[in-house]
Amino acid sequence: VVKGPRRYNACERDIKAIFQKLHRRGRIELSITRRVLEPEVGSGDALPQSLDRYVQMYGAACRRYGVSQDSLGSYIGQVLLRAGDEVEDVEISEAEIAALLKGVEECSEALAVMRETEGAALVLDLTSRVSTLATYRKEIAQLADGSPARLRERLMERLKGLAPEITIDSERLAVEVAFLADRIDVAEELSRLGIHLERLTQTMRGEPDGVGRKLDFLVQEVGREINTIGSKAQDANVQGLVVEAKVELERIREQVQNVE
Repeated sequence: VVKGPRRYNACERDIKAIFQKLHRRGRIELSITRRVLEPEVGSGDALPQSLDRYVQMYGAACRRYGVSQDSLGSYIGQVLLRAGDEVEDVEISEAEIAALLKGVEECSEALAVMRETEGAALVLDLTSRVSTLATYRKEIAQLADGSPARLRERLMERLKGLAPEITIDSERLAVEVAFLADRIDVAEELSRLGIHLERLTQTMRGEPDGVGRKLDFLVQEVGREINTIGSKAQDANVQGLVVEAKVELERIREQVQNVE
């Protein structure tokens, strides 16, 4: 987004093109201010054509409200300060346009250097957070391995509590445990989660072109697997790890929005 004097509206396309060479993602706001340090050659005593209208409006307002016009000089100064950058009948010289675009290019390059510096620190932070997610995944996998056995124990305890005098059919119990274990099995989700985390790390270390969009997509895939694991898991410890993983993933998501 380019904000500045209307006299530079015709240069807006060129200004945006300069920034798009080095910055392909994200929102950039550029504010341009023009100040005349010395009288322009050939300008003489030229004043904005709208100045007379402003002075007439000022006088009319003073007369209507019975206010002194002693501050007219200060008012004119403020009008000239605001309107001086917006004189539309002054043709912009090629030298001024060249100076403007050169300044914009220098600004774009400085921003690119700053982003590269921030990007190096960002990679370290993201790598650390992805490593934390990998640790959560490993802990969930260890807990998931013992889920069928813990499920069987819980079923046995419940059945004995409801009807201690009834003999439990071990084969029927094994079938029920197998059925429930299949419903809470997260092996596939953990496998895909591991692949996505590995790709996240590879993407951060790979070619920089379009890396922001790739990371954004992978973060969505990681979130999908974590949510599925959370919905399937019946273990309180696993649920706790899922919550921690979601918090860490949200931090990664916020950081990825700053990556081009």
